[in-house]
Amino acid sequence: MKTIDMRFNDDMIQEWIGKKFVKYKCDPFNVTNSATQIVGLYIGDEIYSLTNIQEAVDYFGISEDMSVFKITKVEDSAIKSALKNVEMIATSVSKEITSVKVVNEQQNMAINGESAYEVWLTRAIIFEVSGREISFEKDTVPFSEEIIIQRGHDLIDKISDNDDFLQEWDEEYSPEYKRDVLVIK
Repeated sequence: MKTIDMRFNDDMIQEWIGKKFVKYKCDPFNVTNSATQIVGLYIGDEIYSLTNIQEAVDYFGISEDMSVFKITKVEDSAIKSALKNVEMIATSVSKEITSVKVVNEQQNMAINGESAYEVWLTRAIIFEVSGREISFEKDTVPFSEEIIIQRGHDLIDKISDNDDFLQEWDEEYSPEYKRDVLVIK
């Protein structure tokens, strides 16, 4: 069985607890509450790019361009819109991070009844700041480069299901998925 692990680094996230979530930068919301390819996270004195960009990956036996969700420490100059002539907007948070929920998804694929693939990915990350939450979610469409952003309460309940993953496979493929929520305090 082939295992592919694309989850976020828990140790890096642990370092954010107690730090100020200064702001995040993204494309302006024109039609939906999503950003294309990149969101800048300004935490303490550091800057991170949260990206969801297509790259060639082994998609259950076929090399396909699929979006991969990543967090990387960067310089401010790396936080720029993927869209032409679009200026990103900054949303001030200026609150201490008290916890972070990381929603990881395990996708399993059996081919002709035999376990063939186990893929781990991070579906969403939810910051708790001053009793409120801010979530950043990878779109469930595998090739979509959108990052869905929400603010409010109980955002874990608003993360999209991935039941589309279970549909449209040839007869020899048997997909399943489950999610784990890691709470970092």
